[in-house]
Amino acid sequence: MIFLKIFSGVLGVTVLIACIYLINASAVVPDSVACDAADNNDIVLYGAVWCGYCEQTRQLLASHNVDYCEYDIERSAEGYKQYERLGGGGVPLVLFNGEVIHGYNKPEIEWQVQNQ
Repeated sequence: MIFLKIFSGVLGVTVLIACIYLINASAVVPDSVACDAADNNDIVLYGAVWCGYCEQTRQLLASHNVDYCEYDIERSAEGYKQYERLGGGGVPLVLFNGEVIHGYNKPEIEWQVQNQ
């Protein structure tokens, strides 16, 4: 009987944590800098909210005062389609004036910033 009480308690806590996670994960959060599919943006960041390298990429672009738009590929169907067309393979992925940069590649991003 004690096993059943412990099991029920653990199961209840697990379900509660899962519900909280799903509510937070499904919340619609606008893209950091929303992309308009009609615009021909020179710099587009494809990332995810949980990605530390995506945050480093945002900070790097901000430190150089670079205007860009961003898609969270887990929350934007259009962003995910574009990301897949560009080869995907992980985040961050940066489309920089037609050049695709996979991952957090600080030297490449800084080179692109200096030569734009």
